[in-house]
Amino acid sequence: MSVNTAHMPAAGQESLLSINDLSIAYEDTVVLNDISFGLEKGQIGSILGPSGCGKTSLLRAIAGFLPLNQGSISINAKVVSSASVMLAPVKRSIGLVFQDFALFPHMTVRQNVEFGL
Repeated sequence: MSVNTAHMPAAGQESLLSINDLSIAYEDTVVLNDISFGLEKGQIGSILGPSGCGKTSLLRAIAGFLPLNQGSISINAKVVSSASVMLAPVKRSIGLVFQDFALFPHMTVRQNVEFGL
């Protein structure tokens, strides 16, 4: 997996989204290990990689659907996930639109995205 870090926040600058030393495992299989990056307000990030490399697991963890084994996720400088903290998805103000089969076929792309907001 490749995380675009070209626009990481400067040292000492607070991030809107901050991922620190994140690790996720399913049973004995580690899918993400020591992932760290941050995004400031107004920045756009991208996550690239082949199928099965952990992109969806990372997004599910940010949204609050998947617990962390290690590290933390902070939104607006508030820890929302760690090995001991798990803020409910509804309290994170994060939207996640799944690809393919979870979309409403009678709605446009815009309507599907707006529905989650």
